[in-house]
Amino acid sequence: MLPPESQLLPWHQEIWQRLQTAHQAGRLPHALLLSGAEGLGKRRFAEALAHSLFCETPAEDGQPCGRCRGCHLFQVGNHPDYMSVEPEEPGKAIRIDTIRALVEKGGLTAQAGGYKVVVIEPADAMNIAAANSLLKTLEEPVPWTVILLITSRISRLPATIRSRCQQITFPVPPRPQASAWLGERLEKTNDLDLLLGLSNGAPLKALELADRETLQERGQMVDEFYAVLNGEKDPVAVAGRWEKIGIQRVMGWMSGWLIDMLRMKSSPKPPRLYNPDQRQHLQSVAQRLDFKVIYGLLDRVYEANRTRDSQLNVLMVLESLLLALANSKQLPRV
Repeated sequence: MLPPESQLLPWHQEIWQRLQTAHQAGRLPHALLLSGAEGLGKRRFAEALAHSLFCETPAEDGQPCGRCRGCHLFQVGNHPDYMSVEPEEPGKAIRIDTIRALVEKGGLTAQAGGYKVVVIEPADAMNIAAANSLLKTLEEPVPWTVILLITSRISRLPATIRSRCQQITFPVPPRPQASAWLGERLEKTNDLDLLLGLSNGAPLKALELADRETLQERGQMVDEFYAVLNGEKDPVAVAGRWEKIGIQRVMGWMSGWLIDMLRMKSSPKPPRLYNPDQRQHLQSVAQRLDFKVIYGLLDRVYEANRTRDSQLNVLMVLESLLLALANSKQLPRV
């Protein structure tokens, strides 16, 4: 039995069965590229797969027994053939020295006589030198070694890496399935539609957003967003506060507001929104902004998102974006 933190999620089942069938037929790929949006449990899946490969007596469907030596070592975080590669600090690059240490001196040879499993996350954090260093291993795989690369931004990986892995794409689960899973873990007072809208349908991300303080933070940001548009707040001061929240969350929420505006301006019928609780406010703003203005702001948000892991000055990025917002059009109070 898998420990709770590594249990398969309902939307993992089809992918799990496919890989277990390949494993039982002796056709498990030596490198898997697990891609998909944030909040779908890709790391959780990778750990469940590793656990399955280490188990000495797995069930017919690949579920580990939870009792053998391999299971015990993995569950206590001490399996000698499991390696996790990640940046030294969040947002930093995975450097060539880290990858070299992985592949040199038999680093990919199993000690326990079974599989060696290496998880690299986020794989898109590898700099060019690190990716090139890994390339030779992907071209000349070591027997009984499985490399699992995890990314939410597959386009940032070099084509040479992508082409040498079997790509496994994790889809966003159907809304009823996501709602059912989320509803089992939250109080009845939680608005599941809102949480799934804010998270683009990713259940684990929705679960994180269910925190009351997080939603209050978003509410304050929405108010400040309108206040900057209305000329009621200094965009530079607001940028200073938003910097402390984190650019990833800020850009995610702001892109949602702008996309909702575009949907409402384009659809003759009420569309499904990322921010259904803000429909009235967003409708009012959308009626007063041209498509060109909204698309221009959205392009700025996407550019900030694309470059958020580079050596950019986050405060300057936010100031530039909010100044553009303030100068786009002075709106009456909404």
